Amino acid sequence: MKIIVIGGSIGGLTTGIALMQQGFDVEIYERSSAGMKDRGAGLVIQPEMMDYLMEHNIAPKASFGVPARQRQILDESGEPVLRYQNDTAFTSWNYIWRQLKDYFPSDRYHFGYELEHISQGIHSVTATFKNGHAVTAELLIGADGYNSLVRKQFLPGIHPHYAGYVAYRGLIPENEMTREDAAFFSDKFSLYPYENSHILSYMVPGPNGELTRGDRLYNWVWYLNKTQEKLDRLLVDKNGYKRQYSIPAGFMNKESIAQLHLLANEQLPAILRDRVHQTTHPFLQVIFDLAVPKMYQGRVVILGDAAFVVRPHTASGTAKAYRDAIVLANSLADNDDLENALAYWNGQQTRYAMAIVNHGKQLAARSKLGLETV
Repeated sequence: MKIIVIGGSIGGLTTGIALMQQGFDVEIYERSSAGMKDRGAGLVIQPEMMDYLMEHNIAPKASFGVPARQRQILDESGEPVLRYQNDTAFTSWNYIWRQLKDYFPSDRYHFGYELEHISQGIHSVTATFKNGHAVTAELLIGADGYNSLVRKQFLPGIHPHYAGYVAYRGLIPENEMTREDAAFFSDKFSLYPYENSHILSYMVPGPNGELTRGDRLYNWVWYLNKTQEKLDRLLVDKNGYKRQYSIPAGFMNKESIAQLHLLANEQLPAILRDRVHQTTHPFLQVIFDLAVPKMYQGRVVILGDAAFVVRPHTASGTAKAYRDAIVLANSLADNDDLENALAYWNGQQTRYAMAIVNHGKQLAARSKLGLETV
């Protein structure tokens, strides 16, 4: 079966690899012109995905990321009031993407293909791109993220819904921190919870995947409630352009950065406040929910963030995309009837995704994050 994947991010690459390993003829079409922009975000890699990457020689265990062997809860003065064992490995979006991209055949990964239109018949589906090219296959998979063009075509009424809060994020080179501050955070997951908010931090691989002490990056994430009015102002970047779901590093406007620093002065203990001020290019992630009633229509499929977006507190976004891909590839390989294969996969993955969506909302509610508290 010939399959085309729209979107060459982590979800798209995982899908392409899983299908390729089941013997399908698969190609990936990515709208970026060359390479993927540095997303700059730290993330958790779940054990089942680690096992899969090792089993298929995509990446050795040693390269997965930075282990956090201890979790520490901080008080108002920034001192640890509780420490206990932790076994999480932290990595970055950029690092995992590079591992997957290096594994997938380069001649089957195509940059500069932005989707324009999808048309499908009984036995085939055709994707037409803005560069004038058209590709026909037996199945098309939309792995093009929460702003999915594939989803917009066959589920035009489904949109992301603002959850009432945002995540400020930042990265600091470990070698730019004092030895004492670096040691305080090194190999630990640090959390400062307080009324209606919390901030967390951990070390991730360096810009080129460095894992050695001194070459890593310190990653922090701070959740804060924002009214729609405040969000609208935050989403205007330094060039005056209104963005939809995020402000990348280097694009926050001066007023937003000044407000972030003021909030840090008012609400954070010194060791965390200083990290916010030290961050040269903070960035902003809008927290929202997205859930579709069905993940396929005819010969068109959506998966990963194109179908369901889960709250970051679950640390499950990447794992969900991985599971969508693996279960889909197995279902297609085990069933000669396409409709039956997709129906089985859809049932499995929609139940799985909704459970994570609801779990994320519960975690947010415990920290009083969301519209009802603004």
